[in-house]
Amino acid sequence: MVNQSATKEKIFQAALSLFNSKGYSGTSMREIAKAAGVNVSTIFYYYSDKGGLLEYCFVTYFEEYINILEKGMKQLESADPSTILKKIIHHLLDYQYQNYQLSRFVCREVSIDSQIVRETMTTYFRKERYLLQTIIEKGIEAGVFRKLSAGIVVIQLKGMLNQPFLNSIYTSEVWNIYFQDRYYIDQYKKQLEYWVDVFLSKKTSPVEKAIG
Repeated sequence: MVNQSATKEKIFQAALSLFNSKGYSGTSMREIAKAAGVNVSTIFYYYSDKGGLLEYCFVTYFEEYINILEKGMKQLESADPSTILKKIIHHLLDYQYQNYQLSRFVCREVSIDSQIVRETMTTYFRKERYLLQTIIEKGIEAGVFRKLSAGIVVIQLKGMLNQPFLNSIYTSEVWNIYFQDRYYIDQYKKQLEYWVDVFLSKKTSPVEKAIG
C-alpha cells in the first residue's frame, strides 16, 4: 500500500512538473512515464488517462482550498467578518505558496474554457463563490463593509488571489522581488489586507482622511 501510494505521488509530481513547463496539451503520457520512471500502463492504472491526471490536479488543489474557506465561514458567528476575511486570505495565499507548482498550473488551466474544466470545476466554483459572497454579505449586513456589489467584490478578490501564481513573473517585475521568495508572498498578504481595510472596510480610509 505504501509503495502504491508513493508511485501514484511520483507520477503526479512528474506530470505536474511537465504540465508547468510544457503545458498540459504539450505533454505526452510517454514523457510523464519517463519522468516518473514507470511504464505508461502504470499511469493508466492509477489515473485512467491524461485527463484523469488533470482532474486529480483540480480535485487535489480545490479540496483543501474550499476546506480553508469553510473553516473561515464557521467562525463568522463569533468574529468580525473583516478579520475572518483577512485570515482566509492569509491561509489561502500560504496554501498556494506552499503548493506553488500545483497552484500555478491550476490557476492557469482553469482560465481555459475546456470541457474538462467546465465538468470538473463547476461545483468547486459555485462553492467558492457562495462562501466568499456570504462572508462579504455578512460584513455588509453587520455594517463592517461598504454597501458594494458582493459579486463584483468576489471577482476582484478571486483575481487578486490568483495573481501571484497566474502572473507571477509580471508581479515580481513590478516589485523587483523573486516570486518564489517567501518575502514576496508576505508582502502580497499585506497589500491584500490594505485592500480590505481601504476598499471594503466602512472605516474612513487614509485617502478619505486626506481629502477631508
